[in-house]
Amino acid sequence: MELKQVSQHIYKLTVETTVGIPIIINTWYILEDGNVYIIDTGMASYSNTQIKVALLLGAPQAIFLTHGHSDHINGAKHLSESLNIPIYAHEKELPYINGTLPYPNKHEIDETGVANKVQPLNLSLDIPFSYYLTPGHAPGHVIYYHNQDDVLICGDLFISDSNALHPPINKFTYDMMQNINSGIVVDTIKPKLITTSHGDDIVYSEEIYPIYKFKYEVK
Repeated sequence: MELKQVSQHIYKLTVETTVGIPIIINTWYILEDGNVYIIDTGMASYSNTQIKVALLLGAPQAIFLTHGHSDHINGAKHLSESLNIPIYAHEKELPYINGTLPYPNKHEIDETGVANKVQPLNLSLDIPFSYYLTPGHAPGHVIYYHNQDDVLICGDLFISDSNALHPPINKFTYDMMQNINSGIVVDTIKPKLITTSHGDDIVYSEEIYPIYKFKYEVK
C-alpha cells in the first residue's frame, strides 16, 4: 500500500489486492482549499484506510466514481456513510449501479451497496475538476481532468505502464472498439500526466494514443 503525491493537488493511493486475480487498484484524492474529493473507492476491505487518508488530507466533500464496477465502487457505502458525503457518477451509469440493469456483458445484476444513493454528475457542481464521458468499458464511464495540475484521471479507459497505454481487460469491457475510440480524448485534452486505475502514471506525448490505437483496434 502506497500513498503518493502525483501533483500539487492530487494524491494517489495504490493497493495490491486480489479481485479474482492479483491486481493493483489506484484511487485518488483531489485537494482544494482544505477540501478533499475522492475519486473511486476501491474495495471495502481497505475502506478504513481510505477514510483515514481522506481525513488526514483535509475535509472530505464527496466521492466521484469513474464507473460502477466492483473494484471502483465496493468501498463507497462505507466511505459515504462514515464520512457523511454524497456519491456521484454519470447518469448513464446509474441503472447498473442501482441494480435496474445488468451490465451489457453480464447476465447478473451487480450488488453495489449504494443502489439509489448515487447522484448524477452535472455541470452545476462546484468542483475543481471537469469530467468527460468515455463509454466502452462501461456505458457511463467517465474520466476526470484537473486543469490546474494538468492531470487526467482515466479510471479503466486504459491500463498503463510508464511507457505505453493498453486496453482494459476484455472480459469486463462491453464494447472494446468503442472504448478504444473513446481514448482519443487524451489527444483533445493533451494533459501533462495520465494516471489510470490499474497501472503506472505516464507522461503524455502525441504518439502514445496513435500507437495504442494502431496496436489494439480491431480491423
